[in-house]
Amino acid sequence: MGGNAPKRFLTDQCASMKRALEACMPTTVHRWCIWHIMKKIPSKLNRYKGHADIEQEMSQVVWNSHSKDSFDRNWNDFLLNFGLADNKWLSDLYEDRHIWVPIYLDHHFWAGMRSTQRSESMHSFFNKYITRNSSLIQFVKQYDNCLGSREQAERELDAADFHTLIPCATKSCIEAQFQDAYTHAKFREVQAQFRGKANCITRLKNSALGYGKKYTWNRSC
Repeated sequence: MGGNAPKRFLTDQCASMKRALEACMPTTVHRWCIWHIMKKIPSKLNRYKGHADIEQEMSQVVWNSHSKDSFDRNWNDFLLNFGLADNKWLSDLYEDRHIWVPIYLDHHFWAGMRSTQRSESMHSFFNKYITRNSSLIQFVKQYDNCLGSREQAERELDAADFHTLIPCATKSCIEAQFQDAYTHAKFREVQAQFRGKANCITRLKNSALGYGKKYTWNRSC
């Protein structure tokens, strides 16, 4: 890195990494992967009654608080409403809120990254070809096979995009623009959202915690 510390550093929830970065790179903004943290909620809180509601409300506090002060208030209300004030895991998370809660970090530039899932998906991809016991020669050969397989799959997808067309599901001119600009894989993702929003009703529901209103989409499709 030319003797310069990185400006941003994204890791999983690792206390050792946190201490190392604070000691060696004090000017670097460290961020914990929010996906890892939210993924732990069921296992950490499933002993509480109404744990499904707890998970939903915690997500609301984390994602829908629009200032640091509102997050602090909403978090405190969340703990009191569900009797979680003595939960050590949640207490520790609150102490470290400045390195994982979006409202504390999103004023920094992250190139759209909030989690390490992208690197983990690559690990999963390469694990199909190599193991921790692979020799260096095996690694080089399998790495080449791995990239060749990926390139072939991309060529096949490009050919399918060029020769076929996925019909629009609605009469929306915006969907038609996506149809023209996107690959088939990405257009299918967008099209699913168009279908859902074209065939749904909305119901406004007041939040029990008082930090805003939740919009619940009841889909009839």
